[in-house]
Amino acid sequence: MNKLDKLALKYNSDKYGEHFYTKIYEKFMSKKKNENINLFEIGIGGYVQGKDYSDPYKGGESLKMWRDYFKKGTICGLDIYEKKLVLGSRVNIYKGSQTDPKILNKIIKEQKKFDYIIDDGSHINKDVIFTFEYMFKSLKEGGYYFVEDTLTSYLRDYGGEGAYLKKNNTIINYFKNIVDKINYKEIENPYYKNDYFSKNITEIHFYHNLIVIKKNKNLEKSFLVINNKKKLKNSKNKKRREIKQKIKYFLFNLKAKIYELVDLIKI
Repeated sequence: MNKLDKLALKYNSDKYGEHFYTKIYEKFMSKKKNENINLFEIGIGGYVQGKDYSDPYKGGESLKMWRDYFKKGTICGLDIYEKKLVLGSRVNIYKGSQTDPKILNKIIKEQKKFDYIIDDGSHINKDVIFTFEYMFKSLKEGGYYFVEDTLTSYLRDYGGEGAYLKKNNTIINYFKNIVDKINYKEIENPYYKNDYFSKNITEIHFYHNLIVIKKNKNLEKSFLVINNKKKLKNSKNKKRREIKQKIKYFLFNLKAKIYELVDLIKI
């Protein structure tokens, strides 16, 4: 049993027992446990079962765990409900929605960059995707972004889909597309448009109910593709081959658009 396992048990965090996230967190965090890191977790807990509110004096189990694990670290938590927990000078608590730019901007302004961001908030698919796209830029180089409880990708009450598993904009399918972004320099399609995530993600790990994304400059080049076009060998007919290649790419891109349209009209 590692240190995070023990701390989760000590503070009754569901990151160990109900889930088995602590072993994964230990894998990605252990090297920095004695450093002055900055960690941001969305969702503080203390929800009252059967009631539409959260007890202001309950929750914070994982914040305590992170506080004790990173003895020099600054810990920041956000919850949609008011929390009146006193967890020490290194723990900062904010009230607000994970989809509210106003509170997210305040946190970024006050806390600057983060080594780790953990989404254990609403678990609603569109919320998770919004927060990732909004907060990823505030992650440090070499930092990790964690998305917990991805089972909601398959639950309709949360905006997921259990019948048509290729539905766009579920958490799982959204992050599956990150794999393509990591490999954007290999994509033989000049119509492909890369973005900030393509250029700044080098790893993504899928576990049961947990996704881990690493932020780093994605600089590795392809040895076969340049600017999303396959290299053409020098020859007398190179110009003709370039024209044929351009027509081929246009037709491939048109075919892809048709596939996208078909997906839109599915369940």
